[in-house]
Amino acid sequence: MDGLTVWAVGGGVIALLLSTIAYFLKLLIEDLRQMGKELGKLKEVVVRLQSEQALIKTLLQQAAGSKTRKIPPWPE
Repeated sequence: MDGLTVWAVGGGVIALLLSTIAYFLKLLIEDLRQMGKELGKLKEVVVRLQSEQALIKTLLQQAAGSKTRKIPPWPE
């Protein structure tokens, strides 16, 4: 093999490796973008659950407060 053939084979191998790396980087970037979208959805769900939890807590406190109040006797 002469020097030119060695350079051609080496260049081909390097090009193949670089294209493989670029492909996997593209997949990684797509996954990161999708994960960002899913994280946004998850944050929305957490906010909803927190608001529902606060509402339920308020309702339970009101219900517990109504049970502890003394009921006035019936007028005779």
